Amino acid sequence: MTIGIGALGSESKNLPDTIVLIADTKGSFGGAYSMNRLHKLFYDKDAKVCATAADGIDRAAELFTLIQQFLGKWNTGSYGNLLDSIHSAAEVYKRIKFKTEVLPRFAYLPNSIPEMFTEQDLNPQLLRRWQRFYVGCEMLVGAFDKDGQAYLFWLDGKGGVQNFSTPGFAAIGSGAENAMFWLSYRNHNKSYSPKRTAYHVFEAKIMSESSPFVNEKMDILVARRDKWTFISDSHPIPADSPVTVEELRKLFDEEYGPKSTEAM
Repeated sequence: MTIGIGALGSESKNLPDTIVLIADTKGSFGGAYSMNRLHKLFYDKDAKVCATAADGIDRAAELFTLIQQFLGKWNTGSYGNLLDSIHSAAEVYKRIKFKTEVLPRFAYLPNSIPEMFTEQDLNPQLLRRWQRFYVGCEMLVGAFDKDGQAYLFWLDGKGGVQNFSTPGFAAIGSGAENAMFWLSYRNHNKSYSPKRTAYHVFEAKIMSESSPFVNEKMDILVARRDKWTFISDSHPIPADSPVTVEELRKLFDEEYGPKSTEAM
């Protein structure tokens, strides 16, 4: 598993215009082994979309490719079109995976039902499988409309898409409950500055590290419609970066983070 956290902020204070995503870099392969350089952020500056994922990152990469294609082909920049494109990509991906992974188990060829199948094309057993089928990953997707307003969506891995632009933050994966608790404790508001938003997301990531499936390393994306900055503790710091991992750690250790009780 992993931790993926997203939050909205605002440079202008008039509307949320900034998306901050953060993810750890631990890749767990069952209970047998893990590695520390699995990157879980995706972004496409041209399509004005970004994402972080939990669970099967290989599947998330496939799903994100569909989201890019749908937004690139149909995106008019309206909220309704953003939602429709992202939801359509999630639905199509679920259909593809269901046909290739579930049907063969019942001696059906993948092309034995129509591409746009309905419940009438499925027997009762297959219909029950379809209703609870999980594609193997969930995602947080950030996107911008034509006016630069930022939105945050949760893809549950079962075809569902939920708008988390209110309250303006969400978390997925191992330690997600800890992260959501902390962002709620901070009363995070999507009118907060990009730097304050990045710090709140950073704190929430620290809180999620109590999970054995989350490491201390991190990748961060701070995105506006016309400016995208990728920050990592394993990459050179961009010259125009609004914040650095070192700066966030210093704020946590010296100013705003929980204080030590060692002297008690």
